[in-house]
Amino acid sequence: MDDPFPDPPVPTFDADGMMMPPWIKYPSVPRASIGWRMGEGEEYWDNFRAWWATQQVAVRTAVQATYPEPTGWAGFYERV
Repeated sequence: MDDPFPDPPVPTFDADGMMMPPWIKYPSVPRASIGWRMGEGEEYWDNFRAWWATQQVAVRTAVQATYPEPTGWAGFYERV
């Protein structure tokens, strides 16, 4: 089985300086996984939430356009 937290890790920010949402950073970790509630996944989730809270509407809109919510992640941006 592949490690859901790859080494080397996927970059946190893309070339435009946008923090990648969790499903891009760790694509093999499902939304409801315990991997988001402990360890590396929890840390990333918390960091994304903190980063998101500081962003202007234009940046949030760009992130949503660049990284649309995949199946199983509907409503993520509304809740974050």
